[in-house]
Amino acid sequence: MTTNPTIPTSFDRAARAYAAHARVQTAMAAWLAEWLPAERGGRALEVGAGPGIFTRHLLPWAGDLTASDLSEAMCEAGQSALPGVKWRPMPAQAPTGGPWDWIFASSMLQWMEDPAALFAAWRTALRPRGRILAGLFAQGSLPEWRSLAGEDGPVIWRRPEEWRRHLDGAGFRVRREETAARKFDYASARVFLRSLHGVGAAPERRYEPGPLRRLLAEYERRYRAGPGVGATWVFHRFEAVRT
Repeated sequence: MTTNPTIPTSFDRAARAYAAHARVQTAMAAWLAEWLPAERGGRALEVGAGPGIFTRHLLPWAGDLTASDLSEAMCEAGQSALPGVKWRPMPAQAPTGGPWDWIFASSMLQWMEDPAALFAAWRTALRPRGRILAGLFAQGSLPEWRSLAGEDGPVIWRRPEEWRRHLDGAGFRVRREETAARKFDYASARVFLRSLHGVGAAPERRYEPGPLRRLLAEYERRYRAGPGVGATWVFHRFEAVRT
């Protein structure tokens, strides 16, 4: 399983300011938290925890709760914000410290290049009947930007049925899943783009200043409605059990 080498550096840079730009990720965390168990206990691992936006929803947790992230800077930010949680730098593709009763992931899975191998590793890390609860951004996200830029960017967008197929193949049974499109408003196209950079979601410089200005101007022309511009995200959440 490989990861774009620019991604960890990008998230390291974004660690301190991440929460200030993470309006979409915060909405995903709240939506995913609706499916948390009534009794929050057991051995739980959160992967791709960032600075703890979803981690807050897990508290209080009765048992062993570990929050992890590939970025050491994100773990440091999380430790500062939530000192009562155990934080550990860890790649999502190689979870350690198990066996776990739960693996949680919010706004992270869309970055994974090999979901089949990822879920196989998670199955090994979970106890029998252990569960995954995850929320991700699915295919159909950011159609406004993609219509102008003509590219998907660093994220591999997948349909919900693709995620189900990878889970089935790795030995999981999907208990429930849901998909919803949500539109977020930004003061300008530049503010929208700054929000992507602010959470580390734009790890590579793809445009020179001139072409970028023209792209943002066209975004304003096409997608301004009232006081701002819109950007659509497709949210997907699922709960799966190790069979």
